[in-house]
Amino acid sequence: MKKEDKRLYNIIKKLKGNVLIIGIEDEQLLDAINKNLNIVHCNMLNAITNISSESKKKKGIKKNFQIKKLRRKFHKKKIDDILCNIDDIYLYLKTFVKDSVYINRGKLYFYGEKGKYDLEKTIIKYKKYHAKVEQNFEGNYFFITVSNESSKTNKLKDIWFSISEFMIWLYEIVGDMLIN
Repeated sequence: MKKEDKRLYNIIKKLKGNVLIIGIEDEQLLDAINKNLNIVHCNMLNAITNISSESKKKKGIKKNFQIKKLRRKFHKKKIDDILCNIDDIYLYLKTFVKDSVYINRGKLYFYGEKGKYDLEKTIIKYKKYHAKVEQNFEGNYFFITVSNESSKTNKLKDIWFSISEFMIWLYEIVGDMLIN
């Protein structure tokens, strides 16, 4: 077992209550999820590939739904812990940040390869909601822990952050056009 798999295994052992897991396909980690008795209810999502119906029957805890419908599926502060692979949610990161703060009352764990993604923008987005963020790097992988216990959301705050992110994006586009 690799170092990053051991780290994921330790994170899975800590999970408790209602859990949302996004992007885990390794059989050893899925077995660890099934063996964790502290997990009351587990929803699994894989945004890239759908899980086949045979594996759904084999692992009784899996359910599929679309990542764009997180707020409709889960209500405010319903999920205790979220564990997700950033490969599966990076395309939806713009909406996933505000949705994860809305539905999560505990901790959110991100993991992925180091060089592929801009982690600073993601961390800044979570800090806007007053969430505590910790980063750990092991080899070629990163692990980010976001504590959403003290974070608060409301519609006006979400609208304001969306407008400010759009303005920053527009400013970067205009700047790039002027430089080129």
